[in-house]
Amino acid sequence: MIEQGRFTDFQIYAGRSGLTREIKTICVIDTPDLEGWLFGGEFLLTSGYIFKDHPEQLRGLIETASRANAAALGIKMERHIKRIPQDVLHIADKLSFPLIGIPCHYAHTDIINPVLVTISDNMAKMMHISDEIRKEFFSMLIEGGSVDSILALLNKYIKRELLFVNTTTGERSACANSVEFNQVIGNVPLTSLIEHFTYEKIVIGTKTRGYLFLNGAISDTQSEIALMQAKDALQLYLKWEHERWKLERGRDMQFVQDILYKRFHHDNEILSRGRLLKWDLSGRQVVILIDFNKGRTLFPEPQEYHNKGFDIFKNMLLDLQIDIPHSPLEDGMAFILRAPVEKWSSIKNNLIKIFHSAKQNIKLKTGLQLVMGVGAPATSILSCDKSFREAIKTLSTAKQNIDSAPTLFWEDMGVYKFLVPLNNTIEANEFISEQLGKLIDYNDRYNEDPLINTLFCLIRSNWQLKTVATKMNLHYNTVKYRYHRIKEILDVDIGLSTTRISLALAMELYTLNNLKWENDN
Repeated sequence: MIEQGRFTDFQIYAGRSGLTREIKTICVIDTPDLEGWLFGGEFLLTSGYIFKDHPEQLRGLIETASRANAAALGIKMERHIKRIPQDVLHIADKLSFPLIGIPCHYAHTDIINPVLVTISDNMAKMMHISDEIRKEFFSMLIEGGSVDSILALLNKYIKRELLFVNTTTGERSACANSVEFNQVIGNVPLTSLIEHFTYEKIVIGTKTRGYLFLNGAISDTQSEIALMQAKDALQLYLKWEHERWKLERGRDMQFVQDILYKRFHHDNEILSRGRLLKWDLSGRQVVILIDFNKGRTLFPEPQEYHNKGFDIFKNMLLDLQIDIPHSPLEDGMAFILRAPVEKWSSIKNNLIKIFHSAKQNIKLKTGLQLVMGVGAPATSILSCDKSFREAIKTLSTAKQNIDSAPTLFWEDMGVYKFLVPLNNTIEANEFISEQLGKLIDYNDRYNEDPLINTLFCLIRSNWQLKTVATKMNLHYNTVKYRYHRIKEILDVDIGLSTTRISLALAMELYTLNNLKWENDN
């Protein structure tokens, strides 16, 4: 202001180190109390009249103005104020707040008019620069620019090394030359970067989608404008990427669901579309379903916990096959996996290991109880709907929490293939009542759980009393007594094979309808 306005006779009394402060406007003050009236960047101008009897009040005014980030205080000297108190000069120096003496022959308008004209010109110039920079960033995005090109353009303006961390994907992009900055790009955790580098958040809605790190702060206006436009460009780019990802993900999910629900009529139609997505859908394919047992979770179940659990399993499944077709369903998530005959036994073993490892991992991180069902391999992708239906039934069995039943693979379920469709039907409940009703009533009346448990163990042990005694850690005579009590209560001849078959089927249906039965006494 002093140089451009040719105010060569202005005197800088104190606060010289604050002459870099930016002037945004100029104000004439008529009261020493400015608390609440300053917004930053004001050059305060006074004739000194309000301080002529109490020049010591200048100290309080300077302290208030400095806190509000005003630019400076200009006082007309000689007319009302002859001398600035020493403590006022001292506080101005201490706060780096310029205190400027103005010869009394200057009218206020002699100072105000050229300053406001300069400010207006500078604002117009900065708006033009901002518009040009904005156009450059926007044109680059329209032409298919990436995060790397945004950083390169920003680097051209601010001359700072840059790093962008995408918090959604974890990807890092950099524009850096120095060895020191390059060393931290891939190795230093995000929390440490935030602690040690200047950064700007890239926020979309209410969520932080990324961090833009600068190797050194910036202070000039053009660099600040370029940084602001780069942030807008990054925000726009991330929005575009998210929308594109949603479209692609929606297309992929719909394709997988069309396969599972058999909305195609020819293999070639599926295979050609699969090739476009870089999916190998030739040969045998198997459907895997996962979900969470809502009755066995440790914590509340917000959707993000479900998504995190699905991602954990999906990432672990990549050890078996890259680019696995998958889709969320109304309940759970479905995967389609290649299942060549010669590799199927090994794939099953690996699936079991992945399931148990993922189950522990997910429970630890989300509190959710993972369940899985796998259909039998389909001969071709067109017949995957059959494997899908089998996986649904297997998953339904797994959700019953029955340890004794095979709950992972449809082809290993044995008699459960026939029992699962009967689960909770009227006919099944009537059959259970006919075969086990008396024992269930006795159990409810006298709380005699051991009799039910003993019958279950007898059936599983091929009716061998010694085996039951060992499994249940009971004396043989105790098992023998319970065996006879069960016969009395049911009033049937357990020695008949037809009776044993009926009781076994009824007990399996009963366990399908209820909680698992432990082998305890």
